[in-house]
Amino acid sequence: MSGRGDLQARERSAVADVVASTLRHDLRNKLASIRNASFYLMRQMKKTEVWSADPRVETFFQLIEKELASAEELLSKRSPPAATGPKPRCRPSDAVERALSEADLPEGVQVQRELSAKGEVELDREDLAVLVGCLVDNAVEAMPRGGTLTVRTRDLEDDEVSLRVEDTGEGLAPEAYSRAFEPFFTTKPGHAGLGLSIIHRVVQRHGWKVDLGAGPTGGTFVEVVFTGPDVGPGSRPVGREVSQGSK
Repeated sequence: MSGRGDLQARERSAVADVVASTLRHDLRNKLASIRNASFYLMRQMKKTEVWSADPRVETFFQLIEKELASAEELLSKRSPPAATGPKPRCRPSDAVERALSEADLPEGVQVQRELSAKGEVELDREDLAVLVGCLVDNAVEAMPRGGTLTVRTRDLEDDEVSLRVEDTGEGLAPEAYSRAFEPFFTTKPGHAGLGLSIIHRVVQRHGWKVDLGAGPTGGTFVEVVFTGPDVGPGSRPVGREVSQGSK
């Protein structure tokens, strides 16, 4: 599989990962509630004659605890670690171009690129393009009547690299900013609300930074700062730094 199909497959995998993580979190909370309720009932039962008169009562409580522990262990299991060896590296600017080439951009959306970063991230370009694609899709959805989509990459101090995506939409309500990264949270009817959640999950996994806020002239921006040992200076020259156009 290659091209658009490959990128779509990675996007589906990222969505599945967020959904599975959310379900695991919710199930852990429910199991914890069941365990607390079982512990309370067991303490109360120990005060009654039934506890000593019927040995099956204690056996059943032990069975509940055993099954709860087993379920929590299953939920905590992780995928086996990836094979060791050199990891792929890419420039965020390359991932931006990859994502924009596959994005479904309406005629009314103008795209402005400001891609000056030379730093590289220890991540496959296709995986990074999924993150960029989620940022782009989220920005486009915020401009149903058209507008300007601005994508910037730039090098920061200490070999950090910034990726910033801005839109000129109506922006978010103040109370929505604190929930924007929650899975399934959305202010747009008919949308799944997973784009920003995928971004947040990837950022957390790699120890990067993410910021969300109101744009300088309206709209919203999301900025990801690639930081840590996975980020370093690039070895290839950057092509066109600033370009403007639409699709």
